[in-house]
Amino acid sequence: MIEKKSDVEITNPFGPAATQILATEHWSLLGSRSLIWNEAMSRTTVFLSLLSAAIVALALLADATGFGSRTTTIAMVLLPVVLFLGIATHIRLVQINTEEVKTVLAMNRLRNAYLEIEPGIEPYLTTGHHDDEKGLAASYLIAGSDGLRPWAQFFQATATIVATVDAAIAAAIVVLALQAIDAPIAVLVASGAAGFLALWSALFSFQRHALDPLRRITPRFPTPTNQ
Repeated sequence: MIEKKSDVEITNPFGPAATQILATEHWSLLGSRSLIWNEAMSRTTVFLSLLSAAIVALALLADATGFGSRTTTIAMVLLPVVLFLGIATHIRLVQINTEEVKTVLAMNRLRNAYLEIEPGIEPYLTTGHHDDEKGLAASYLIAGSDGLRPWAQFFQATATIVATVDAAIAAAIVVLALQAIDAPIAVLVASGAAGFLALWSALFSFQRHALDPLRRITPRFPTPTNQ
């Protein structure tokens, strides 16, 4: 006797439990995305809080000692520690950006599966369901969904802000070190600017790979050419 397939099995190409499995995976990805962004905000807050505390402490010490040698000595101890924490924060923020992009791509693939199960829901999906650049742009709600505009994304990213603050701290350390040996003002300015640009360029080079998150990923569900 031939068993008749249920309506669910006929309309669902992945089997009767597919929707529940996909939804569970989707919620898992949403939870992971929330956790990594909470970590990003926490790390940034800790870094900026420590920087603020160090600046306040140095300001009070400078006011009490007239910015003498003791202030410079304490600054040369505190600021490298703050700079180390800032560089570590920047590195982790770049990693989080990469993880977050991969999470969004994974959710796009799940939406693609939803559409295979229920094609009629496509007009109601705001975010993307393709795992290429256009699909990623759609999921980030970028107007037009015609690309990620990586340079615009770079300059407004939290990691870039942290990198700029790190470079400023590095410049301050260089200036304080040269000031301790009574270097001329012109040397202080030039060396401070060089220190800023050197560290900012190094951090920029590290962050650059995040400008093209799909460089090492082959799309499984690319956007059709007619869209």
